[in-house]
Amino acid sequence: MPLSEGGTPLPNYAQLLRALETMAGVGFCTLSFADGRVHASDGMHVLAGTLDQVGQSIGIEFIEQRTHPEDRASLVESFHMLMRDTLPRRRDLRLLRKDGTIRRLEMRFERFFGDDRRPVGWIICVIDRTEEESLHKSLTLMRQRLRAVFDQLDVDLAWFSSLDGRIVERAKQSDNINLPPTPLFTFESWFAAVHPDDQAAVLANLERGGARISEVRIETTPGHYVPMRSVRQPVLNDAGDPIEWLGLSTLIQPGHGGLEPEAAASEELLNGPLLRAARNLLGWTIPVLAEQSGVSASTIMRIEEASAPVIEVARRRTAERLTQALTDGGMIFHRTLTGKLAISL
Repeated sequence: MPLSEGGTPLPNYAQLLRALETMAGVGFCTLSFADGRVHASDGMHVLAGTLDQVGQSIGIEFIEQRTHPEDRASLVESFHMLMRDTLPRRRDLRLLRKDGTIRRLEMRFERFFGDDRRPVGWIICVIDRTEEESLHKSLTLMRQRLRAVFDQLDVDLAWFSSLDGRIVERAKQSDNINLPPTPLFTFESWFAAVHPDDQAAVLANLERGGARISEVRIETTPGHYVPMRSVRQPVLNDAGDPIEWLGLSTLIQPGHGGLEPEAAASEELLNGPLLRAARNLLGWTIPVLAEQSGVSASTIMRIEEASAPVIEVARRRTAERLTQALTDGGMIFHRTLTGKLAISL
C-alpha cells in the first residue's frame, strides 16, 4: 500500500473508486464485444448485493436472474442491441437483491475503444434512483392529499405565500365566475386588483406577523369591486418557526347566501354542533369565543352540548352575540340550495 510523506498508508485506486461509488450511489461495468461478458466494479456489486462476485466476470444470465421479472425482456433486448453496437440510449430496470429488496436503477452507456481506436465494448454507468423515486412518490401523494383537503373547503382561493407576501403559489381556485380572469395571486396582479383605498391596508398587513383575518375590495370587472375576506395562518417548521403563509380567501357577494349575524342567529337550523364546528373552523377555543362575544364559557358549553336550535337553548340576544363574534372572526353563515344552514370562511 502506498504511503504519504508522513508514512500514513494511502488508499489505493480501487479503494477510492469503491468509496466514491458507494457514497454517490453509482456503479460501473464494462461489456466486451469479444465474449459478451460483463466486468463490474466493486460499487456495482455493492448496489446489486453481490459482493461474493467481486473480481469475476458475469454473463447476461446472471444479471437476468437478479432482474425483476417484468424488466427481463427489456434487459435482454438492451443486451443484444449493445452487442450489435447499437446504443439503447437509456434503460431503467428493477434489480432484485438476495435480501428481498428492490433497487430501481438507471443505466447509461458510453462506447470504449481499443488501442486501434476501434470500439471494443461499452462502459455502463448504473445510477441508483430508489430513494429519489420514493421521494417523488411521497411528494406526489402529499400533493394529492392536499388537493383532496382543499376540495372540501368552501373557499374561492387557497394559496401559499412567502413570509413577505411577494412569492405566491395558488393551490386552488373555484369556478366562481366573479373571480378576475387574470392570475390573481401574483403579488403584482393581486395588488393591482385591490381597491385604491384598501391598498395601504394590504401593505401594512404584509408587515404584520401571526394569523390574521383581512377584508379588502377586489376588482372583478372594470370599476366593479367585491369584498374578499382572507384568513391567513402560518406554516411552521419542526422548530415552530413560521416559514410561509397558508391563505384561504372568499368573495363576499350580496345575495349569494351570506347571512347577517342577526339572521343567522334566528335560524332554527343553528344548533350546538354547527356552532362548535364554526368555532373549530376558526381555530377558537371556548374561552376565545367567550372573550370575543361576551357570552360566558359555561353558556357556550351548554349550547354546544345541545342539539336543539340555539334560540331554544339560550336567549336570542345570546345567539346574536355568538354569530356576530364568529362573523367578525371571518365566518360566513349561508343557506345552501337545499335550504340547510352552512358555514364557510
